[in-house]
Amino acid sequence: MTIKIHHPHDKYFKQSLKNKKVAIDFLKTYLPSNIYQKIDIHSLQLTEKSFIVPQLREIHSDIIYKCLINDSTGYLFFLLEHQSTDDPLMAFRFLHAIVSLSYEHLKQGYKKLPIILPFCIYHGEKSPYPYSTCLYDCFDDSEFAKEIAFKPFKLIDLTVLSDEEIKTHGLVGLMEMLFKHQRDKNFLSIMRKLLESQFVQNIIKQLNISYLTDMLNYIVNTSQDDSEPKAAQHLIEELIKAFPEEPARKTIMTFAQQLKQEGLQQGLQQGREQGLEEGIHLNALTIAKKLIAEGKSIQYIQDLTNLSENEIIGLVDLAKS
Repeated sequence: MTIKIHHPHDKYFKQSLKNKKVAIDFLKTYLPSNIYQKIDIHSLQLTEKSFIVPQLREIHSDIIYKCLINDSTGYLFFLLEHQSTDDPLMAFRFLHAIVSLSYEHLKQGYKKLPIILPFCIYHGEKSPYPYSTCLYDCFDDSEFAKEIAFKPFKLIDLTVLSDEEIKTHGLVGLMEMLFKHQRDKNFLSIMRKLLESQFVQNIIKQLNISYLTDMLNYIVNTSQDDSEPKAAQHLIEELIKAFPEEPARKTIMTFAQQLKQEGLQQGLQQGREQGLEEGIHLNALTIAKKLIAEGKSIQYIQDLTNLSENEIIGLVDLAKS
C-alpha cells in the first residue's frame, strides 16, 4: 500500500536539509576545505525565506541558512531542481535569488552585501546535467557578455571634468554642463560665457525646440545666483539676445510670460495666506483683551488663543495703564 504525498521531492529535500547535521555533512562533502573552514557551523540558523518565483515552484525548492562566513553574516542557499524538464537558465535563477536575498539583507540594516554560497541539487532525467552553471552562458553570445557584462559600472564624474572637455561631448554636452554648474553661486555669469561662445545656441539648433523649454525649466527650478539679484529675469534677457530668431525667441518669450504669471499667482497666494494669518492673529488679540477684562489667568488665555506669554503680558500691562 502506498501513501500519496504531494510534492514528495520538495518535502523530503526540506526535511533533510532542515536538519543541521545533514546540512553540515553536505557542506563538508561539497565545499573545498578552505571554504568550509570559513563557515562557523555553530552559527547556522535556518530561515523561513524563499526566493523561488511563483511560476517556478513546481520545478524548484529552496532552503536558506543564515550563518557567519569569514566572520561576517552570510547565507547558504540550497536549491533543488526536481522536475524532469530541466532549467537552462538555472544560473540566472540563482542570480535573481541572490540579488533578492541581498536586498532583504540590506533592509535589515546591514551596510554591506553578504556572501551567499549557492548549491543546486539536480536529479532530473537527463544525465549528466545538460546546461552550463556559468551565468555568462545564459547570454546569446557568452564571449561578448564576458567582455562587458557584470563589470564595474562606467562612472561619468562631471565634478572633475573641465568645461573644455565637456564642450567636446557633442549634443550631450549641454546637459552635462548644466548638471556640473547647477550649484554654482555665479550661475548667471557661467551661462553668459556659454551663450557668448555660442555653445548653447549650437546645440539647441540641432535639437527640437522643445529642448530649449526643457533647458529653461531645469535652470529656473534648480539653479541659483547669489551674486546677482533677479538672476532669472536677467537670464531671460540674455537668452532673448542670444536667440533673436523664431521659433526660439517666441519660445523664450512664452516661457518668460508663464514665469511672470506663476510669480504673480504665487505672490497672490502668499498675500492671501499672510492676510489670513494676520486676521487670525488680530482676532486672537481681541479675544485675549476680553478675557483679560474678565480676569482670566494668563495660562487660560494662552491655551485658548495660542498667543505667546509675552504677548498676553503686554496686553495685561496695556490694560493696567
